[in-house]
Amino acid sequence: MDKQEFMARVEEAYDTFEMKPESIFMFKMLDFNFDYDEEAKTCTITCPVTDIMYNPAGIVHGGIFTFIADTAMGHLNFRLKDAPYVSLELKTSFFKATTAGTLIATARYVKEGYKICFMEAEVKNEEGELLCRTSGTFYRFDKKK
Repeated sequence: MDKQEFMARVEEAYDTFEMKPESIFMFKMLDFNFDYDEEAKTCTITCPVTDIMYNPAGIVHGGIFTFIADTAMGHLNFRLKDAPYVSLELKTSFFKATTAGTLIATARYVKEGYKICFMEAEVKNEEGELLCRTSGTFYRFDKKK
């Protein structure tokens, strides 16, 4: 991506972002597309791999994998719960690097509780190869006035 393309992407993300689920600046910047299956209780995010995701080794940075996984788990809670949940702990295991294609993160509940939810997200490529798996613990965040 050249500078002109990058700046156009930043400008578009900035002009269209809102502080609400699915519309945060970084989601727009990375071109996240959200899909939900309420019966299966899953959230899937897809996005294209771009060079702005690379680490110094020229592969997608591990933080990008964890970010998309955390976002998928968090948005599943946003979609199905009546209060916000925040990440308490995340653990990502990396299995395969990538430099191109599409990232597909699918989140699901491992143990769905009222105050605490244990969740998991797998990030795969468009060929279905497992790139990483992230487990997460989420806490019901009741805002006190």
